[in-house]
Amino acid sequence: MSSQATVHSIDALKDLRTAMALYGDDTMAALGAIEAEVRRTVRWLQEERPYYWQEQIKRRREQVSMAKSEVFRRQLQKRPDYTPPMSEQMENLRRAEASLQDAEKRLAMVRKWQPALQHAVLEYHASVQRLKDLAATDVPSAVNLLTRLIDALEAYLRVQPPSGAGIEPAVSRAGPELEAIATRILDEPVAVAEPPRPAADSNSTGAEPADLAAPPGPVEAAEAPASAVPSEGGPRPG
Repeated sequence: MSSQATVHSIDALKDLRTAMALYGDDTMAALGAIEAEVRRTVRWLQEERPYYWQEQIKRRREQVSMAKSEVFRRQLQKRPDYTPPMSEQMENLRRAEASLQDAEKRLAMVRKWQPALQHAVLEYHASVQRLKDLAATDVPSAVNLLTRLIDALEAYLRVQPPSGAGIEPAVSRAGPELEAIATRILDEPVAVAEPPRPAADSNSTGAEPADLAAPPGPVEAAEAPASAVPSEGGPRPG
Protein backbone atom coordinates (compact mmCIF):
# COMPACT_ATOMS: atom_id res chain seq x y z
CA MET A 1 0.00 0.00 0.00
CA SER A 2 1.43 3.35 -1.04
CA SER A 3 2.27 5.86 1.67
CA GLN A 4 2.02 8.83 -0.71
CA ALA A 5 -1.00 10.97 -1.58
CA THR A 6 -1.35 12.67 -4.95
CA VAL A 7 -3.27 15.95 -4.81
CA HIS A 8 -4.36 17.04 -8.27
CA SER A 9 -6.11 20.35 -7.55
CA ILE A 10 -7.16 21.88 -4.26
CA ASP A 11 -8.43 24.89 -6.22
CA ALA A 12 -11.05 22.64 -7.85
CA LEU A 13 -12.33 21.71 -4.39
CA LYS A 14 -12.42 25.38 -3.44
CA ASP A 15 -14.38 26.20 -6.61
CA LEU A 16 -16.82 23.39 -5.81
CA ARG A 17 -17.22 24.70 -2.26
CA THR A 18 -17.92 28.20 -3.57
CA ALA A 19 -20.42 26.91 -6.13
CA MET A 20 -22.26 24.85 -3.52
CA ALA A 21 -22.38 27.78 -1.10
CA LEU A 22 -23.76 30.04 -3.83
CA TYR A 23 -26.28 27.38 -4.82
CA GLY A 24 -27.49 27.12 -1.24
CA ASP A 25 -27.78 30.89 -0.87
CA ASP A 26 -29.54 31.35 -4.22
CA THR A 27 -31.93 28.48 -3.52
CA MET A 28 -32.86 29.81 -0.09
CA ALA A 29 -33.29 33.33 -1.52
CA ALA A 30 -35.54 32.02 -4.32
CA LEU A 31 -37.59 29.92 -1.90
CA GLY A 32 -37.91 32.91 0.41
CA ALA A 33 -39.13 35.13 -2.44
CA ILE A 34 -41.65 32.50 -3.53
CA GLU A 35 -42.83 32.05 0.05
CA ALA A 36 -43.33 35.80 0.38
CA GLU A 37 -45.30 35.84 -2.87
CA VAL A 38 -47.43 32.93 -1.70
CA ARG A 39 -48.23 34.72 1.58
CA ARG A 40 -49.05 37.91 -0.29
CA THR A 41 -51.37 36.02 -2.66
CA VAL A 42 -53.10 34.23 0.21
CA ARG A 43 -53.60 37.50 2.08
CA TRP A 44 -54.84 39.17 -1.11
CA LEU A 45 -57.38 36.42 -1.78
CA GLN A 46 -58.41 35.75 1.81
CA GLU A 47 -58.61 39.32 3.12
CA GLU A 48 -58.16 42.07 0.56
CA ARG A 49 -60.37 40.82 -2.27
CA PRO A 50 -63.35 39.89 -0.10
CA TYR A 51 -63.22 43.23 1.69
CA TYR A 52 -62.85 45.08 -1.60
CA TRP A 53 -65.79 43.39 -3.31
CA GLN A 54 -67.99 43.68 -0.26
CA GLU A 55 -67.34 47.41 -0.25
CA GLN A 56 -67.99 47.53 -3.98
CA ILE A 57 -71.29 45.74 -3.51
CA LYS A 58 -72.35 48.29 -0.91
CA ARG A 59 -71.48 51.23 -3.15
CA ARG A 60 -73.10 49.70 -6.22
CA ARG A 61 -76.25 48.98 -4.30
CA GLU A 62 -76.34 52.62 -3.36
CA GLN A 63 -75.90 53.51 -7.03
CA VAL A 64 -78.76 51.19 -7.93
CA SER A 65 -80.91 52.84 -5.28
CA MET A 66 -80.04 56.30 -6.61
CA ALA A 67 -80.80 55.21 -10.17
CA LYS A 68 -84.18 53.81 -9.10
CA SER A 69 -84.92 57.05 -7.28
CA GLU A 70 -84.27 59.03 -10.45
CA VAL A 71 -86.55 56.76 -12.40
CA PHE A 72 -89.22 57.06 -9.73
CA ARG A 73 -89.03 60.88 -9.77
CA ARG A 74 -89.40 60.85 -13.53
CA GLN A 75 -92.46 58.67 -13.23
CA LEU A 76 -94.00 61.07 -10.73
CA GLN A 77 -93.70 63.81 -13.32
CA LYS A 78 -95.86 61.85 -15.71
CA ARG A 79 -99.24 63.43 -16.55
CA PRO A 80 -101.95 62.51 -18.96
CA ASP A 81 -100.73 65.08 -21.44
CA TYR A 82 -97.03 64.83 -20.62
CA THR A 83 -94.60 61.95 -20.40
CA PRO A 84 -91.10 62.97 -19.26
CA PRO A 85 -88.17 61.38 -20.98
CA MET A 86 -86.69 58.54 -18.90
CA SER A 87 -84.32 56.83 -21.31
CA GLU A 88 -81.21 58.23 -19.62
CA GLN A 89 -82.43 57.30 -16.13
CA MET A 90 -83.37 53.83 -17.27
CA GLU A 91 -79.94 53.35 -18.88
CA ASN A 92 -78.23 54.47 -15.65
CA LEU A 93 -80.37 52.03 -13.70
CA ARG A 94 -79.48 49.19 -16.08
CA ARG A 95 -75.76 49.95 -15.75
CA ALA A 96 -75.95 50.18 -11.97
CA GLU A 97 -77.74 46.87 -11.71
CA ALA A 98 -75.22 45.20 -14.08
CA SER A 99 -72.33 46.61 -12.03
CA LEU A 100 -73.90 45.29 -8.85
CA GLN A 101 -74.34 41.83 -10.38
CA ASP A 102 -70.69 41.86 -11.53
CA ALA A 103 -69.48 42.69 -8.00
CA GLU A 104 -71.60 39.94 -6.47
CA LYS A 105 -70.30 37.46 -9.06
CA ARG A 106 -66.68 38.42 -8.35
CA LEU A 107 -67.18 38.04 -4.62
CA ALA A 108 -68.58 34.55 -5.21
CA MET A 109 -65.55 33.68 -7.38
CA VAL A 110 -63.18 34.90 -4.64
CA ARG A 111 -64.88 32.70 -2.08
CA LYS A 112 -64.77 29.79 -4.52
CA TRP A 113 -61.01 30.15 -5.11
CA GLN A 114 -60.06 30.48 -1.44
CA PRO A 115 -60.11 26.72 -0.60
CA ALA A 116 -58.50 25.90 -3.95
CA LEU A 117 -55.63 28.26 -3.19
CA GLN A 118 -55.17 26.78 0.27
CA HIS A 119 -54.95 23.30 -1.23
CA ALA A 120 -52.42 24.50 -3.83
CA VAL A 121 -50.30 26.13 -1.10
CA LEU A 122 -50.23 22.91 0.91
CA GLU A 123 -49.15 20.94 -2.17
CA TYR A 124 -46.45 23.50 -2.89
CA HIS A 125 -45.05 23.32 0.65
CA ALA A 126 -44.98 19.52 0.48
CA SER A 127 -43.18 19.54 -2.87
CA VAL A 128 -40.45 22.03 -1.91
CA GLN A 129 -39.81 20.72 1.60
CA ARG A 130 -37.05 18.37 0.40
CA LEU A 131 -35.41 21.15 -1.60
CA LYS A 132 -35.64 23.48 1.40
CA ASP A 133 -34.01 20.88 3.67
CA LEU A 134 -31.31 20.30 1.07
CA ALA A 135 -30.47 23.99 0.76
CA ALA A 136 -30.77 24.72 4.48
CA THR A 137 -29.05 21.64 5.95
CA ASP A 138 -27.36 19.34 3.46
CA VAL A 139 -25.58 22.01 1.42
CA PRO A 140 -24.07 23.80 4.47
CA SER A 141 -22.96 20.42 5.84
CA ALA A 142 -21.29 19.60 2.51
CA VAL A 143 -19.61 23.02 2.46
CA ASN A 144 -18.26 22.45 5.99
CA LEU A 145 -17.01 19.00 4.99
CA LEU A 146 -15.23 20.40 1.95
CA THR A 147 -13.69 23.08 4.16
CA ARG A 148 -12.30 20.45 6.53
CA LEU A 149 -10.99 18.38 3.60
CA ILE A 150 -9.30 21.41 2.05
CA ASP A 151 -7.72 22.36 5.38
CA ALA A 152 -6.49 18.78 5.84
CA LEU A 153 -5.00 18.67 2.32
CA GLU A 154 -3.31 22.03 2.74
CA ALA A 155 -1.90 20.91 6.09
CA TYR A 156 -0.68 17.72 4.41
CA LEU A 157 1.06 19.71 1.68
CA ARG A 158 2.79 21.87 4.30
CA VAL A 159 4.47 18.79 5.80
CA GLN A 160 8.20 18.74 4.89
CA PRO A 161 8.87 15.52 2.91
CA PRO A 162 11.92 13.42 3.85
CA SER A 163 15.13 13.99 1.93
CA GLY A 164 15.32 12.01 -1.27
CA ALA A 165 11.54 11.39 -1.38
CA GLY A 166 10.11 11.09 -4.81
CA ILE A 167 10.25 8.36 -7.42
CA GLU A 168 13.39 6.71 -5.97
CA PRO A 169 13.13 3.24 -4.40
CA ALA A 170 11.94 2.95 -0.86
CA VAL A 171 15.37 1.81 0.38
CA SER A 172 16.94 5.03 -0.85
CA ARG A 173 14.47 7.03 1.29
CA ALA A 174 15.52 5.19 4.46
CA GLY A 175 17.98 6.75 6.85
CA PRO A 176 21.66 5.68 7.03
CA GLU A 177 21.08 3.70 10.21
CA LEU A 178 18.29 1.67 8.63
CA GLU A 179 20.42 1.05 5.55
CA ALA A 180 23.35 -0.20 7.69
CA ILE A 181 21.11 -2.56 9.68
CA ALA A 182 19.51 -3.95 6.55
CA THR A 183 22.91 -4.48 4.85
CA ARG A 184 24.40 -6.26 7.89
CA ILE A 185 21.40 -8.58 8.24
CA LEU A 186 21.38 -9.48 4.55
CA ASP A 187 25.17 -10.08 4.33
CA GLU A 188 25.50 -12.10 7.54
CA PRO A 189 26.27 -15.83 6.73
CA VAL A 190 23.99 -18.47 8.05
CA ALA A 191 25.64 -20.64 10.80
CA VAL A 192 25.24 -24.42 10.28
CA ALA A 193 25.35 -26.61 13.41
CA GLU A 194 27.78 -29.58 13.18
CA PRO A 195 27.63 -32.82 15.29
CA PRO A 196 30.12 -32.92 18.22
CA ARG A 197 33.33 -34.96 17.76
CA PRO A 198 34.50 -37.53 20.42
CA ALA A 199 37.09 -36.11 22.80
CA ALA A 200 39.92 -38.72 23.32
CA ASP A 201 41.90 -38.27 26.53
CA SER A 202 45.01 -40.45 26.60
CA ASN A 203 45.75 -39.65 30.23
CA SER A 204 42.45 -41.08 31.51
CA THR A 205 42.55 -44.74 32.54
CA GLY A 206 39.55 -47.07 32.57
CA ALA A 207 37.20 -44.40 31.25
CA GLU A 208 34.97 -45.08 28.27
CA PRO A 209 35.20 -42.78 25.29
CA ALA A 210 32.29 -40.45 24.82
CA ASP A 211 31.16 -42.14 21.58
CA LEU A 212 31.19 -45.63 23.22
CA ALA A 213 28.88 -44.66 26.07
CA ALA A 214 25.92 -45.93 24.07
CA PRO A 215 25.90 -49.53 22.82
CA PRO A 216 26.84 -49.80 19.15
CA GLY A 217 24.19 -50.52 16.62
CA PRO A 218 23.83 -53.85 14.90
CA VAL A 219 25.84 -52.82 11.85
CA GLU A 220 28.65 -51.31 13.92
CA ALA A 221 28.91 -54.45 16.11
CA ALA A 222 29.14 -56.67 13.06
CA GLU A 223 31.93 -54.66 11.45
CA ALA A 224 34.02 -54.27 14.64
CA PRO A 225 37.22 -56.49 14.71
CA ALA A 226 37.37 -59.36 17.15
CA SER A 227 40.41 -57.94 18.89
CA ALA A 228 38.47 -54.83 19.70
CA VAL A 229 35.87 -56.81 21.63
CA PRO A 230 37.07 -57.66 25.19
CA SER A 231 36.82 -61.25 26.40
CA GLU A 232 34.93 -62.22 29.47
CA GLY A 233 36.90 -61.55 32.54
CA GLY A 234 39.75 -60.04 30.52
CA PRO A 235 41.14 -56.60 31.08
CA ARG A 236 39.70 -53.67 29.07
CA PRO A 237 42.05 -52.03 26.60
CA GLY A 238 43.77 -48.98 27.88
